[in-house]
Amino acid sequence: MKKYWQVNRTATAVLFIIFSFSFLMPHKAYASFEDKPLAARPAALGGAYTALSNDYSAPFFNPAGLNLLSAAALTFSQTALYGESDLAHSGAGFMLPTKSAGSFAFNYVTFGASYYKESEMIFTQSFMLIPGAYFGYNIRRLGLDIEGGGKASALSFDAGALGAISPKLSIGVFSRGLNRPEIASEDIYRDLTGSVCYRPFSGLLTILDWNMPVDREDDIIKLGAEINVIPAFCVRFGVQNDPQRASFGFGIMLNRIDFDYAFLAHETLNNQHLFTVSLRWGEKRESAAPTEYYKKAKKQKRITVAPVKGEKPAELTDINIAEVADFDALPGIGKVTAVRIVDYRNNNGPFTVKEDLMKTPRFTKKQFDKIKDYITVGTPSSKPEAVEYAPPVQTEKITTEPEEKMSSEDAEKLKKQYYFKGLKLYQAKKFAQAISEFEKILKIDPTHPQSLRIIEKCKKDMGK
Repeated sequence: MKKYWQVNRTATAVLFIIFSFSFLMPHKAYASFEDKPLAARPAALGGAYTALSNDYSAPFFNPAGLNLLSAAALTFSQTALYGESDLAHSGAGFMLPTKSAGSFAFNYVTFGASYYKESEMIFTQSFMLIPGAYFGYNIRRLGLDIEGGGKASALSFDAGALGAISPKLSIGVFSRGLNRPEIASEDIYRDLTGSVCYRPFSGLLTILDWNMPVDREDDIIKLGAEINVIPAFCVRFGVQNDPQRASFGFGIMLNRIDFDYAFLAHETLNNQHLFTVSLRWGEKRESAAPTEYYKKAKKQKRITVAPVKGEKPAELTDINIAEVADFDALPGIGKVTAVRIVDYRNNNGPFTVKEDLMKTPRFTKKQFDKIKDYITVGTPSSKPEAVEYAPPVQTEKITTEPEEKMSSEDAEKLKKQYYFKGLKLYQAKKFAQAISEFEKILKIDPTHPQSLRIIEKCKKDMGK
């Protein structure tokens, strides 16, 4: 919890800056580029999406959330505003996550008929400030073509932030038109949205958006909920107060394709249907709560290796049942990477060989080489779960002669033996005993980085 509040301080600071800047905007009337529903998933949620924004629709609701999408994707959306064929509204986009520069997206959107047409080219970048706090921005090139009235264009800048207060609660803020753009001597639509997303339990999320258009005195309240019926299918509901309308829809998530549908009912105008199809290369998107939030810890099966004389058997980490804390304790693996591994395994099924770890997004061969001697792959078995020790996978003995007389090979084996034992003690929160084991490694290799790192963690957890 302490870490989450540290994250929250940074996220709150960013949100405060955006809020403060946006409230300084003067109130005027607008005519062009108003907020119109296009993406099916947010539309089905009543337009409430700013604190979620974890898929292809993020650039339109909160560009900060684009960094939560770990897959490259192409997406296509189509609707007719209020069912009117002359008000066709369509868009296409491409999203690409990178290892060091954040996530990028490019979208092209058109609206209107031959006599009046709006077009938008939107470039988006999103990146993580610290774990749990994200920032993103849009650069929009707006084009307006009016038959008999000529053409005009303008640039508009948007910014958003998203912060995880706790595993179940996130907040977001999005400000559209920070630079107060004008087109054809008219101000372009601007607004400010604050949002809260709450996940009471696995498979359900609820979200509230408070939207404040600058061109009107009345604010708009939007509410939405999403329920996972099965992992590949979910249903959504939403409402908003002004104009009054209700919505519902569903999402189908297949191996490479996501399909979303939304139905919007308006208080006075015609009903509206929205469709979005996305082609994805990478992990399945998060439809509700991240899997690691609610994944119950499983009891680790222990696989033994031959012990050092006088020592208990060491244990390899089974990558098919290890949780985030187990991966985080391995050499060269941090919390963010550990979360990615567990998410990938939960969404794509168990690993069959060690090398399958490298299919995890942003997981490098260099990281794999650091942990390959500390991990194993459990295989399905008809044996009872109560069986705790598997047959030894290593049979050769390790000498216990003084370190200065050991060969380099024996020294490495001894270091691994101490590391395994210390690792399990650390995971069991027996920090003093764990420090003792890692100090044995330092007697052999005084600069052993993993031992130094975990000793520091132990001392921190002990309050030293």
